Amino acid sequence: MTPADILLNHFDRLAGSEPRFVPVSDQGADPTIYAAIYRDFPERGALTGFTIGLSHFHPPSGGHRELLICMRDTDDRWALACAHLAFQLRERCPFACGDTINFHAQIAESSTMSAFLIIHPRHVSPPDTVVDLGIRQVELVELVPLYEEERAWLNAGGDVKMFLSDCPKSLAMDPKRKSLAPR
Repeated sequence: MTPADILLNHFDRLAGSEPRFVPVSDQGADPTIYAAIYRDFPERGALTGFTIGLSHFHPPSGGHRELLICMRDTDDRWALACAHLAFQLRERCPFACGDTINFHAQIAESSTMSAFLIIHPRHVSPPDTVVDLGIRQVELVELVPLYEEERAWLNAGGDVKMFLSDCPKSLAMDPKRKSLAPR
């Protein structure tokens, strides 16, 4: 079994289904980065996107990561934005937990969110957040969509733990949730 097969089997097992694959990297880019889009995980009506290919790159931190996003929405743009960031930032960003990323545009039509917070996955059990591919260990990290004012507050020293306690995983999946930035 190839490392790619191991990773895909891991994602399929977590989601309980098979994904739709969408390439997001520029034509001719090697390796290609894909969005693997799963329906009805972690709950019925939700969408989960995993990146495939990011872990081939060697970011400054030395860690090999793949990203995931879970939203209570049917719009693939959530997963595509996650994979697009993986491609655009593939060798420059360590995707470290607690960091924010400004997407610089509205992510999906259902929400005005335009940024992300990187966290340890809340929709995947801790033992399943590291995948041993034989040639390397791949860590999964989750992107939580943010409103711009939340990103600005967190970047100005806002407390990530407090934000996450105010934004449990079920609320974080809601594209219509209200901003949690202090006023």
